[in-house]
Amino acid sequence: MSPKLSLVGFAMLIFVSACEKSQTGLDRLFPGPGFEKGWSWDGMLTHYFPDNLYEYIDGEAELYLTYGFQELATLTYFWGNADDTSFVVDIYDMGDPLNGFGLFSNYRQPGYHYKSIGTEAIVSDYGLRFFQGRYVVEIKTGNISDRLNKAVHTVAERISERIPDPPDLPPSLRLLPAEGQVDKTLRYISKEMLNQGFLPGGLEAKYITGEEEIAGFVVVFENPEEAKNGLNRLRTFYKDSNSPFVASHDVSGEGFAVRSSYHGYVLVSQTGRYLAGVQDLSSPEKGRSLLSRIVDGLPQE
Repeated sequence: MSPKLSLVGFAMLIFVSACEKSQTGLDRLFPGPGFEKGWSWDGMLTHYFPDNLYEYIDGEAELYLTYGFQELATLTYFWGNADDTSFVVDIYDMGDPLNGFGLFSNYRQPGYHYKSIGTEAIVSDYGLRFFQGRYVVEIKTGNISDRLNKAVHTVAERISERIPDPPDLPPSLRLLPAEGQVDKTLRYISKEMLNQGFLPGGLEAKYITGEEEIAGFVVVFENPEEAKNGLNRLRTFYKDSNSPFVASHDVSGEGFAVRSSYHGYVLVSQTGRYLAGVQDLSSPEKGRSLLSRIVDGLPQE
């Protein structure tokens, strides 16, 4: 064997050394520069943590922190030389699969182009974003070419293969019924559901009923007592906003129906440690079926 290391071999030594220093092993998820002939990297990964993430994504750092961001590792791949065609790979560790999906769900839209990489990938002409388990991966390009597109997809697939977490959706997402749900509208919100600072996190999604698009939601509390307190505070909010409450047979048990200023009629019902609800209704009756299905599908705890 030659006593001289090849450039690729030297880059791999740098990479292995960086892996040993990574707190969460993110470095091990990056494929080496030999993933495809002609591509190289600078071999120097940069890491960011909650206290300095704003240095990298100042405008979006708060969103990532809201979803439990733990660490980011970023690396540039290039063709030929560092001033030529290149793309940047960012791998975010969000702590757990629900937070991983939650962050990713902020970028979903029904009209986007999707691909089966990881659990789900959003693909555009200028990059790719996917999530799998607790990881969110973003690949950013500066231009468009067949060579670049092929490399981006190859690296994304290699990263997915290296991620130890399975590509399964978090079980908590089943709290909202899948039937009738508008594709790609399901979101996990980590806190302040319904834009209310006193409410914790939960799920929301769009549904079609008749010719109307309505929203279903579930707010998740630690226990039934906190859920009841949350229901009372939400009722007080609508009362203080002069939103008229309406008599409705569509809300059973603890709950209420109200006509809000921005979301039409809103139905809310407490079940154990959950608040189930439907909003954006033209009449309370329009939400009866969906609210019933949400409540019936919640765990009996």
